[in-house]
Amino acid sequence: MMRMMMMRAQPPVVLLAVVGVLACLPATSLAYDNGVALKPAMGWNTWCTLSDCHNGDNKYFDRCNEWEIRDIAEAMLTNGMYDLGYRYINLDDCWAATERDAQGNIQPDPDRFPSGMRAMADWLHKKGLKFGLYTSMGSATCNRGGRPKDIPGSFGHYKEDAATFASWHMDYVKVDWCGHDLFDSKLQHTELSNALNATGRPIWLELCRGYSYDPIPPYVAEVAQSWRATGDHQDEWSNSKTVIQAFMNPSNPSVPHAWNYGDFLMTGGPGCNVNASLHCPRQTDDEYRTTFSVWSIASSPLIVATDIRNMTAIMTECLLNKEAIAINQDYTSAAGKLIGSDTRDPVCASGGDGDAPTCPVFGRKLSDGTYAAVLINLADSGRANVTMDLGWLGLPSSATVTVNNILKQRSMGTAKGTLTVPLSPHESVYVRLTRTTTTRNDTSSADGVVTARVHTSGEQQGPVTMVLDRNN
Repeated sequence: MMRMMMMRAQPPVVLLAVVGVLACLPATSLAYDNGVALKPAMGWNTWCTLSDCHNGDNKYFDRCNEWEIRDIAEAMLTNGMYDLGYRYINLDDCWAATERDAQGNIQPDPDRFPSGMRAMADWLHKKGLKFGLYTSMGSATCNRGGRPKDIPGSFGHYKEDAATFASWHMDYVKVDWCGHDLFDSKLQHTELSNALNATGRPIWLELCRGYSYDPIPPYVAEVAQSWRATGDHQDEWSNSKTVIQAFMNPSNPSVPHAWNYGDFLMTGGPGCNVNASLHCPRQTDDEYRTTFSVWSIASSPLIVATDIRNMTAIMTECLLNKEAIAINQDYTSAAGKLIGSDTRDPVCASGGDGDAPTCPVFGRKLSDGTYAAVLINLADSGRANVTMDLGWLGLPSSATVTVNNILKQRSMGTAKGTLTVPLSPHESVYVRLTRTTTTRNDTSSADGVVTARVHTSGEQQGPVTMVLDRNN
C-alpha cells in the first residue's frame, strides 16, 4: 500500500540565499534549490518529432528509440543549439514497456531501448547532454505511443520509480496526471518530489497537470522546478493564443529553481508521419515568432518538440537567436510579464477573448539595465498600430531609448514617451530598449526611420509617439 507523506522532506541542498538575486525578484511561493534549475531548462522532447500530434492514433505518434535519440543528440551538438545552452534530451510517453518486471520495477521497452536506459544516459552524459523521461501520477500513462496496451504509471511506486530513475542517472522527470488513483495533486506531487529528493541525485521535476491553472496553487513551487501554466500546447494558433493568455495570469511568476512553463515549443511544425526529418507546420511564421517571443521574455523553459535535425529558417531565426536566449536565461532579473495593453487603435479596442486584451504588451527590465518588450496583435483580422507607454517599463517620460528588433537583429531607431508598431493579425515584435541621452531637437535616424522631434521647450508637451516598421 502506498504511504502518503504529509510533510515534504527537506531537499538535499539548502535554499537559495543569494541576496542580490532575491532582492530584484518578485514575491512568490518559496522555491527550493535541489541543485538544478537556476535557469530555465533548454532542450528537446520526443513528442512531435515524427508525427502530427493532433493524431494520437497513427503509428508514428510519439514513437522514440535509442537510434533517434542519438541522431537528435548529434544534431543538437552540431546545429548551434548546444553552444546556446540547450542540454536536455527528454523522452515523453514513448519509452516504457507495457509491463513492469517480476520485481515490480518499471523498465524500458526492449524493442525501443535494447541497450537500456543507463547506457543511453551514459552516452548522452559523455556528450555533455542531459537525459529526461516521462511518467504519470496515476496507474497508467496518457498515451500508448503505438503500443497495444496501456503503459504503467507510477502510482503505488513513487519511491521505487524515483530510485530507478536515479539509478539510471536521469536528470529530468516530467510527471503527467493520467490513469486511475488520482485524488490529491498536492499530496501526490509532494510524495513524488520527496522520493526524488531522497535519492540524493539532483533531478528536475516538471509538473504537467492535476492542479488549477487559474490561479496556479503555491505548492507547485515548493515541490517542483517547473510547472505547466496551462493545458497542452498544440501546433495551432488558437491553442498558442490560449497559452499566451495564460502567461498574463500573475499567479506564481518564475524565479530561480521554479519556472512557469508554457509547454513545448512547436516552432517549425511537427513531423509529417514519416521519419524523414520533414516538417508539416500548422502555424504561420508570424505565429511561431509570437509564441517564441512570449516564451523567451517570460523565462519559460525552452523545450522544443519538433525535429531539430532539419532546422528550417523560422527555427533558426527563433531557436538559435542568441539575444532572445540570453534574455530568457537572465535569471538575476525578474521574468517578463504582462505590463499593459493598448486600446488606442480600433482593432485593439475591439475586445479580445473575455477579459484578455487584444493587444497585450509583455516587458521586463534586464540585469544589464536594458529593457525587453513584446508587443502583440492577437486579433484575427485587422492591422493594428500597437502602442506601448515606456512608463509601463518603469521608464520616466523624459527618457529616450534606442529600439532594436531582437529576432530580426536590426535597429528600429529611437523613441521617447511611447512606442508604436504596426502589426498584422497574430504578429508581434520583440524589442530591446536601451536608455540613451538626447540633444535638443534630436532628429537622428536609423535604417531610414526618423525619430519624432523631441521638444525640450517649456511648452506643455504630450508623449512623443514613434511609428516604427516592425521589419526594421
